[in-house]
Amino acid sequence: MPSQPPLYGYAPEDIETALVAHLSPLRRCGFERQAGDPLPFTLVSHITGTESANEGYADPVVSVHTLCDKTLGAPAARDESIKTHCRMLALLLDPTIVIGNRTIAVQYVEVVEQPRWEFFSDNVLRKVGRYRLGLPYVPAA
Repeated sequence: MPSQPPLYGYAPEDIETALVAHLSPLRRCGFERQAGDPLPFTLVSHITGTESANEGYADPVVSVHTLCDKTLGAPAARDESIKTHCRMLALLLDPTIVIGNRTIAVQYVEVVEQPRWEFFSDNVLRKVGRYRLGLPYVPAA
C-alpha cells in the first residue's frame, strides 16, 4: 500500500468560516446575506489567493463588506466600517481565531485595499475592505 504524502489530511482553514467567527462579536455576520437580514451586517467573501502546499500555508484574499441601512446615513455606515476594519487589524495584535472548539493562528494580515464605498442598493450603504491573511495548514476537519 503506498504511503500518504506528508500533508495528507491537512489544509488551510476555510477563510470565510474563520472570519465570520472572528467578526461575529461586532454584529451579524456571514458569507451570505438573506433578503431581510437586519442591518448592519458584515459579509465576508473569499475572492482569490494562493497556497504553498510544500510549505503548508495559504494566503487567501478576502473582501469584507460592511452593510448599513441607508436611512441611518453615511456617517453611521462609515463608523460601522471603521469598527470592522479595526476588528480585522486586531488580528495583528492577537492573531488567533476561535471557531467552535478549535483555535487557529493567523500568520499575517495585509490590507490589500482600505475600506471604500461601493454601491450595493438604493436602501443599503456598503463599504468594502480587502485583506490578505496567512493561514497555516491544520488537520482537516
